[in-house]
Amino acid sequence: METVLTFLFALLFVSGWMAVGGVDHLKYKDPRQPLNVRVNDLLSRMTFAEKIGQMAQIARENATAEVMAERFIGSVLSGGGSVPAPKASVKVWVDMVNEMQKGALSTRLGIPMIYGIDAVHGHNNVYKATIFPHNVGLGATRDPELVKRIGAATALEVRATGIPYVFAPCVAVCRDPRWGRCYESYSEDPHVVQMMTEIISGLQGEILSDSRKGAPFVGGKTKVAACAKHFVGDGGTHLGINENNTITNFHGLLSTHMPPYYNAIIKGVSTVMVSYSSWNGVKMHENHYLLTDFLKNKLRFRGFLISDWEGIDRITTPPHVNYTFSIQAGILAGIDMIMIPYDYPEFFEDLTTLVNKNIIPMSRIDDAVRRILRVKFTVGLFENPYADLSLEAELGKKEHRELAREAVRKSLVLLKNGKSYDKPLLPLPKKAKKILVAGSHADNLGYQCGGWTIEWQGLGGNNLTIGTTLLDAIRSSVDYNTEIVYSENPDSSHLSNNEFAYAIVVVGEVPYAETFGDNMNLTIPAPGPHIIHNVCKQIKCVVILISGRPLVIEPYVEMIDALVAAWLPGTEAKGITDVLFGDYGFSGVLPRTWFRSVDQLPMNVVTLEMAISNACLLVILFLSCWASIGDAEYLKYKDPKQPIGVRIKDLMKRMTLAEKIGQMTQIERKVASAQVMKDYFIGSVLSGGGSVPAPQASAEVWVNMVNDIQKGALSTRLGIPMLYGIDAIHGHNNVYNATIFPHNIGLGATRQRIGAATALEVRATGIPYTFAPCIAVCRDPRWGRCFESYSEDHKIVQAMTEIIPGLQGDFPANYRKGTPYVSGKDKVAACAKHFVGDGGTQKGINENNTILSRPGLLSIHMPAYYNSIAKGVSTIMVSYSSWNGVKMHANQDMITGFLKNTLHFKGFVISDWQGIDRITSPPGANYTYSIQAGVNAGIDMVMIPFDYTPFISDLTTLVNSNIVALSRIDDAVRRILRVKFSMGLFENPLADLSLVDQLGKKEHRELAREAVRKSLVLLKNGKSAHEQLLPLPKKARNILVAGSHADNLGYQCGGWTIEWQGASGRITVGTTILDAIKLAVDPSTKVTYLENPDFTFVKTSKFSYAIVVVGEPPYSETAGDSLNLTILEPGSTIIHNVCRAIKCVVVIISGRPVLMEPHIQVIDALVAAWLPGSEGQGVADVLFGDYGFTGKLPRTWFKSVDQLPMNVGDIYYDPLFPFGFGLTTKAHKDIKS
Repeated sequence: METVLTFLFALLFVSGWMAVGGVDHLKYKDPRQPLNVRVNDLLSRMTFAEKIGQMAQIARENATAEVMAERFIGSVLSGGGSVPAPKASVKVWVDMVNEMQKGALSTRLGIPMIYGIDAVHGHNNVYKATIFPHNVGLGATRDPELVKRIGAATALEVRATGIPYVFAPCVAVCRDPRWGRCYESYSEDPHVVQMMTEIISGLQGEILSDSRKGAPFVGGKTKVAACAKHFVGDGGTHLGINENNTITNFHGLLSTHMPPYYNAIIKGVSTVMVSYSSWNGVKMHENHYLLTDFLKNKLRFRGFLISDWEGIDRITTPPHVNYTFSIQAGILAGIDMIMIPYDYPEFFEDLTTLVNKNIIPMSRIDDAVRRILRVKFTVGLFENPYADLSLEAELGKKEHRELAREAVRKSLVLLKNGKSYDKPLLPLPKKAKKILVAGSHADNLGYQCGGWTIEWQGLGGNNLTIGTTLLDAIRSSVDYNTEIVYSENPDSSHLSNNEFAYAIVVVGEVPYAETFGDNMNLTIPAPGPHIIHNVCKQIKCVVILISGRPLVIEPYVEMIDALVAAWLPGTEAKGITDVLFGDYGFSGVLPRTWFRSVDQLPMNVVTLEMAISNACLLVILFLSCWASIGDAEYLKYKDPKQPIGVRIKDLMKRMTLAEKIGQMTQIERKVASAQVMKDYFIGSVLSGGGSVPAPQASAEVWVNMVNDIQKGALSTRLGIPMLYGIDAIHGHNNVYNATIFPHNIGLGATRQRIGAATALEVRATGIPYTFAPCIAVCRDPRWGRCFESYSEDHKIVQAMTEIIPGLQGDFPANYRKGTPYVSGKDKVAACAKHFVGDGGTQKGINENNTILSRPGLLSIHMPAYYNSIAKGVSTIMVSYSSWNGVKMHANQDMITGFLKNTLHFKGFVISDWQGIDRITSPPGANYTYSIQAGVNAGIDMVMIPFDYTPFISDLTTLVNSNIVALSRIDDAVRRILRVKFSMGLFENPLADLSLVDQLGKKEHRELAREAVRKSLVLLKNGKSAHEQLLPLPKKARNILVAGSHADNLGYQCGGWTIEWQGASGRITVGTTILDAIKLAVDPSTKVTYLENPDFTFVKTSKFSYAIVVVGEPPYSETAGDSLNLTILEPGSTIIHNVCRAIKCVVVIISGRPVLMEPHIQVIDALVAAWLPGSEGQGVADVLFGDYGFTGKLPRTWFKSVDQLPMNVGDIYYDPLFPFGFGLTTKAHKDIKS
């Protein structure tokens, strides 16, 4: 028995000894152990799979307990708007977080996960939470202690839902309010942002005085881990474009964008999030120097670095195109935790491979995990991994709402008070007979809160969360006897018929977040300006702006009595009425400069603190960082003071082959997303005929579309702007409501200039480039593009090149010949087309062969190009046609040898639509050869327009194989850049809405009407010289208007109007000839309209006279080729039915002479009106004698198509009406005089 006891005692001793040793096994779970001991102990036990699991942060939607356990996931997040259920309660949130945590704790080592969420102005994802003013408003308070209290309240509300980690605060220094995240920034002044980092102490707790600098600190279960973001320079991107390039030297980065991070680290911030943006072309997510060498090593930051949402994916262009490289670059740069958030298996697989191949050393993995564990231990997650409901009452707590109300009060900035200093409007009296509240934002809680509220982009309306709208607040503030009238958009009559004591107008921006908020015009969205005008012109008014940044307000300041910047105040609007009605005074100061015009941007204050800081840093950098001196040269191509040649050379030396080929690529709007622009460095986009952002799209819709595409181009490494082009060949003809001028054939009859007006309307839609003018010399009217030609006579076409200075501006006398020239933002780059001989094809067949000697080509078809080049035309488009069997798109002798070398044209040469494809027969049969032939011939930009990837791939191969020389690519890109620099695209790449009123402007329509008058050619007037019919009397008993073209605006405008081929009916805004006749005649004159009346009706109706309007249907290009040139039926029938019965004038609507000889005898008067466009009143002006006929035929009018081609100067010349013919009449006023 003793032996047994002895054995058992020994066994227990050994077992006890092992158990004592087991204490060491649990060292990382022992809160009494020093933090580093716990970290090292746990790290030593972890497998590689467990380590990389800690580095992964996945989205809530993917995070089940099973996934957490299987993959050892280290973190989960809710993205903007990602909730467990709509209007989820605290309990639902806590249960969800705990369910995921159970999965993490069920793993071998039981490492808790850390759940993160964006709580950027309160717990903004969560229903019923207190929504504080956005950071821009808090910056206006200049109250760090207030911001600290907000941080503490936010922490309590976040912890109430079981979440221990917030992606806040944003410590960006927004230097350009065009940036869509500017409201997330406290100020443009780094000193103010530094002050506001006090919110970190509120979120995390006050750091202990003996804490190690740079170590993360979180003060208990009522606090959360904070995240300073976005490191670094996100607020300084070029033009304020989100995720773009911040171009500044090291000194600028350190003095402007880095200071808040110094303060954040001193306050023990737990994590830092990396910015999507780049610094001088290097993506921050791969910037090893700034992430590791500077942030971790120099600033001694010891928390963890987290990527932004899919941030490493965006290291490559396009994103995720080489994910393995992105992982490698991001983690080696120093990122510790990757916000994946969805496709985590690929991340694990690729990272495992990279470490196993020693591409990423295990020491880098260990550093990342050590930092993540340090934060988790600091937060107390190992001791308290689960949330409970003990803080449930904190969500939307009354005290927090009172705090938010206080913040609103202190954030308001009074910009104007009274129309003179001695007559202030504010504070408003609470007692008044009747007051008006107006504006889109007065009763809209979602607008009041802005982006990042319930949903990522925010929402409109009052049902998104709990809060008080400004209208509610006003109602609860005024005396109970005061009548409040609310009308969102009151009309003038409503205002004039009511005796309001005063008005409160609340307008501003709609909610947005990130890139969706990028805005190049910063205007108050409609109907805001209209409301201000309507109300403030008639009543004393205070205007309250709800916005995330300064907006264009200067046009309205004079009419406004008082102006308040309320920023994005959040849920507690009573803070606004507290100050409006004088319970508290205004105390807020502007956190950023309020500009007059967006043209001034970026514009920022330089404070004394910044100046001192800059001076100190400059000395340090001068002594220690010679490399920063070289940064000045980096900006040379962006410096408008440099000569264009210097800028081009500087930019080109920085460009890769991919970037160069991208510049040579023009794609269609339908395939041109911002991402495509960025991924392929696309140089140009176009709208083909009829290609619009939306049917009847407004100028604003056009501008926004062009700007969205442009943002993609500007977000590339070098930020080279794209050039948007469109066919504006008789006004801005693709665009609804634009002025449609007569087609060129009509202008050739007038010698009229319309370029300047067209340029303004094109610019109104944000477009800086037009494929016009067509300077073809049409030698055969059977050609379907003859209406695009001014004349058969090259001298007239030469004269009409005067449209180029109208489009581009007058060419300076001291400018180098052949150099492209565009004079300003109200002008556009022009394009002379189609080089050369397109108007001389055999039988007038479109895209056919022009058979002509070289002297014939040079003397007939080339002269207009001499004039165009002398006038500084920016671009020239190549013709589809051939010359003596050689396709012009492959004709190196003419494009390079003659145009570029002999004529010294220095703009760029562009192909026509799929022009290089048609080098082969059938088109596209050997696309690689077509690219080779076209580019080697001298084409600089290729209008692809859809399938751009084969072009880019094939041209890259041709260059790498030395089939297309790199020098040819460089010549092309040099020419493209020359045009872009000359037109100011680098300085003003984004359009604004300043010219929207130019579209369809009254003055332009009057100009078009004048052009119509002068374009009309009177071919016959009476059956004898003594029996003239024209001008017609306005006063008559009853007149007949007949014909298919009398009341058809589409027919009147012709092809290339709204649609490529044109269309029928009221396709745009304009006046038909029938409308014009009704407006012109005496009120007592009865106008009867019948499109196709029969002979008996006409004969028996006793009409005084008839106006018959017939002609061709709309067409364009090959669809318009015609070998018979007859008018559209029943045109001939109508002429005979009407003109045999009564006196008639026939108005021909056509793009060329048509067969008229069979009808001439029955017609009393015959007018060639060509394709007059939208202003039919110009026809009536001359028909009824307000003006006389002056137009002359721009081309020969044949008797029979058998005579064609027939042109002035031909040996056999027997026309119906000769070139230059045109009868004249006097205006009534001239007859009377």
